Amino acid sequence: MMWELFRLNFWHYLRRLSRDSFGILIFVALPLILVYVLSLVGAQNTEGQIYFHGYNMVATHISVGMMLLFQLNGGIYLLNCLNHDFIKPMKWRLNASPCHVYMSVFGAVAACLVFTVAQGILIVSGSTLLMGAYWGNLWITIMVIVIVSTISQLLNIILLLCIRNLSAAEYMSWFLAWSMAVLGGMMFPLPDNAFFRFMRQYGTPFSLARNVIQESGFLATTSASMWNSIVMLVGLTVFLAMIIVLLGRRKLG
Repeated sequence: MMWELFRLNFWHYLRRLSRDSFGILIFVALPLILVYVLSLVGAQNTEGQIYFHGYNMVATHISVGMMLLFQLNGGIYLLNCLNHDFIKPMKWRLNASPCHVYMSVFGAVAACLVFTVAQGILIVSGSTLLMGAYWGNLWITIMVIVIVSTISQLLNIILLLCIRNLSAAEYMSWFLAWSMAVLGGMMFPLPDNAFFRFMRQYGTPFSLARNVIQESGFLATTSASMWNSIVMLVGLTVFLAMIIVLLGRRKLG
């Protein structure tokens, strides 16, 4: 019975997400277009060798950062689902249904996770086939996409539970994702001191995920950095999940 309720909720939310063609354009087509344009610009301004082992290193650097940035923003989908169904228009109907609210939340989280992971895989595939980007070990890259997408879903749940306002939570979600990318050195060079070196390497989920992808293939310098980053990402995921359990008992019960 519980599995059947979860399955129904999961497919309900997945169908809702698949109808959002604008979201697919934003989270798949836009990053690929940005990677293509920025790669052309970067290639013109790079004096060193662009191709290594047949892969475009300029496109690789830009693709990894762009994919992670949009994955960190992927929790916006869940933010809108939760706001519509559990805070604003549909709340009274869901509270009157025989399905417990937690089962609906789990269904929404699982559907949004699958949807955003699929979008991340499309970015990886598109940048590889069209621009020659290198993604290291593909299985590890997919694992990173799953973990980063999960972190994004959990962060957005926490934002909505704490702020209780969709617009403010969306702005904060975008701000956090872009701040992680900035501190990871994606946007512009950061000062060369101990604080910013730490932030570029381990300070944010963006930095940790990029480390794992870069250290999973022939660009690796040491496997220890990759495994340390994986452990930290998993630890952060568990920590965020524990916060949600505590908040959800008080605010979604």
